[in-house]
Amino acid sequence: MKLFKSIFPYSLAAIFALVTMAPAEALTLDQARELYKAGKYAEAAPVFKAQLKRRPNDGSLNHWYGVCLFHEKKYAEAEKYLKVGVKRKVLESPHFLGDVYMAQYRFDDAAASYQDYIDALEKNKKQVPDSVTEAIARARKAKLMLNHVEQVQVIDSLIVDADSFFEHFKMTPESGRIGTAETLDVAIPDSTIGYMPQRGDKVFFGMPVEGKGYELCAMNKLTDGRWSRITPLPEGVNTTRDEAYPFFLNDGVTLYYASNGEGSIGGYDIFITRLNLENNTYLKPENVGMPFNSIYNDYMMAVDEMLNIGWFVSDREQIPGKVTIYLFIPNPSKQTYDLDEIKTDIKSLALIRSIRDSWPEGADYTDLLQQLNDIQEAQVVKRPDFVFAICNGVHYTTLDQFTSAEARNLYVKANETRKHIAQLESKVAELRPKYAKSQETTRQRLSAEIGALESQLLSLYPQPGEYENQARKAELDALQKRR
Repeated sequence: MKLFKSIFPYSLAAIFALVTMAPAEALTLDQARELYKAGKYAEAAPVFKAQLKRRPNDGSLNHWYGVCLFHEKKYAEAEKYLKVGVKRKVLESPHFLGDVYMAQYRFDDAAASYQDYIDALEKNKKQVPDSVTEAIARARKAKLMLNHVEQVQVIDSLIVDADSFFEHFKMTPESGRIGTAETLDVAIPDSTIGYMPQRGDKVFFGMPVEGKGYELCAMNKLTDGRWSRITPLPEGVNTTRDEAYPFFLNDGVTLYYASNGEGSIGGYDIFITRLNLENNTYLKPENVGMPFNSIYNDYMMAVDEMLNIGWFVSDREQIPGKVTIYLFIPNPSKQTYDLDEIKTDIKSLALIRSIRDSWPEGADYTDLLQQLNDIQEAQVVKRPDFVFAICNGVHYTTLDQFTSAEARNLYVKANETRKHIAQLESKVAELRPKYAKSQETTRQRLSAEIGALESQLLSLYPQPGEYENQARKAELDALQKRR
């Protein structure tokens, strides 16, 4: 007992310090390496750091410590140590250095570093993984995206739990619903998020398919109230990788979804495509670009056309288990930042590090956000999707009212053509000022491009009216047959 009494008077703080220090001090380099292999980088890092004080030029130590810093998202520090690893010919260092550059949005440096890694593998007669060549392709694509960041107004953001993000999409009923099997009350896989249009007669979702990753699928509600079998969406969207998080605009043909396949720059990217009503296939999907997409996971874009508000989800620069929901105002046509005129770093705009940087000078969305909250709390009054005159006294306001499928498809085609015309007109308007400021050689190219667009517009202008006339005739014929 005397022994314990003599020890006890020592400071409890000192004893605690000794206890907490002991594990780190006791760790050997071999034990730290095992922690490293197990992915416990934060625990291994102090040992590597301590060892580097004794051996600052050791290539392996610099590599291991640099990788630990990378996983702690300390990219500037990680770069310093991984460069030593590269200099000391550590085989994997160029690979991780490329990852560091990607995280810093230094895409040219990333592609060069990945190529250095390939060269090192080939020199050592080792097989080059497909993932590395894919990484170079992603870096180059990301560089192109960074030069064409869309000038979109992000009006708000919210950090939420990743597994329940859909609860924060408070859209009008006309835009449909996003949720799980439980919230949508339909038997879709538990591991997926589904989208159900307003009518409630369909549901779209991504589901795991053996050997194919996640595929976009659908179910239709039958006349007896039961649901049809699960069927993949028509050709054009599903690949050998993962496709999920679908959302359709009110036209029923414009589809947003997420994919980590070809064309993605990292994790899930958001894509847009449209259903070709003539052959029931989807047009070639397009990556929606930055700032919607990043080198992280970006998904679940939805647009409420009644409110002219859009949402999307991203885990960019977030801790595990958390995501950011961004609220934005959709552009009628894509407008990109002029890199010569912007005052803010384009990387910051691409990553949406400050939503206020996306606002025009003097903009204030306080009232808009309040109105949005008021609308969400109030009973939403249904507005017509459109007004289309069939004959005297007969007007259609929703696609459901069409008796003839041919007429409905023609009417949708008319609207799609109008959207295409608006996009081309916007492109011409964008090119004309460039033409005026350009040198002669550039003027020739721009003149040819503008001329081609104007020629295309001339051929397109009559088409919406023609399609509507055809739709009207087809619908009247169908109505006549029913009498």
